[in-house]
Amino acid sequence: MKYIWHISMFFLSSIVLSQENITLKTIPFHTENVSISIAQVFDIRKKKNLGLGTNRHGEKVIFQLYPDAPTAILNFMKTSFSQTKDAKPIFIKIKDLEIQQSQSSISHITTRVYINLIFYEKENDKLQKLFDVQHYEDETFTISDTSKIFETYEQRIRAALEYCTLSFINTYKKRSKPESISGNLQTSAEDVFYEKPEMKKAKRLGKWFDMLTYRKIYSKHKEGWKMSYIGFADSDKDFIMPFVISYDKYSIKRSSLLNKNYTSVDAFSVGGGFDGYLKIIPGVYINIGIEVPLGLEITKKIEGKKQHNFLIGIGAKQGVKIIPWKEYGIVIGAGVFQQIQTSKVYTKNFGFELELGINF
Repeated sequence: MKYIWHISMFFLSSIVLSQENITLKTIPFHTENVSISIAQVFDIRKKKNLGLGTNRHGEKVIFQLYPDAPTAILNFMKTSFSQTKDAKPIFIKIKDLEIQQSQSSISHITTRVYINLIFYEKENDKLQKLFDVQHYEDETFTISDTSKIFETYEQRIRAALEYCTLSFINTYKKRSKPESISGNLQTSAEDVFYEKPEMKKAKRLGKWFDMLTYRKIYSKHKEGWKMSYIGFADSDKDFIMPFVISYDKYSIKRSSLLNKNYTSVDAFSVGGGFDGYLKIIPGVYINIGIEVPLGLEITKKIEGKKQHNFLIGIGAKQGVKIIPWKEYGIVIGAGVFQQIQTSKVYTKNFGFELELGINF
């Protein structure tokens, strides 16, 4: 037990030490010559790092601003603001600053820099809140662009800082006008920055699910199975469109061939089309979709002659899918389907299916 503890601590230490620094470039931006200066930056976040992301080598690391977030942001701001004695000192608190990264499609990764800054001025040795702004910068890359993803983190952090600062300046200038209402101003970016008036705190990027499922198919005339790969980025949106590839095999029941002059009918097809998940609660989805299966039907007549028939059709499905554990675990589903195909025997088919699979 003692050895297990030491080994666990070793691996934990390795994870903690897997950090990568991001150094902000001190590139000035236009601040409209407003007479303020950034006097100090405070970091009030519980976790002082930027979160998990991918470095230029494609390795998962914990990012942090060098040498630390307050110093990096203060140095960045000083290059753009006047440092004269008559400039009004402004103080900034970092409420949120993080990097998010998640696979958003079968071939793409979406990365996000999210920031929440609060601007203050000092009155009677106390900080008075002036402005609270939230913003996020998203960018999507192909999965192979690991080095490009890393290189743009620094650019998007600077872009987010510029957005927040210019939003504050816009409010500060209005506050400084003679016709402005006297007293402390406390507002949000929605009230004064009209480019994105609906801006609210961004919800986290959704986790990507990879699923392999097996479905048993039951209908009046046919029986068979379907194997599917399903990939989708879970999110807080009500409707999600996954990527789906499926392969299915079915046979017509012997009892349904008695009056059809056939001894056996087997079919194989690959499915594609439109699929959609309507989230009900976390882990429970209503599944609706339209499929266009392409395949081959092999028929054997009573006299022993075999025939091959190209299959094409269209189908609809409705069901429910349950993913009890988001990280790793089972997938359970059930649903009904309707289908029309260019079959030599039964062109119409409807029934139900039971699904079992794994997500990883």
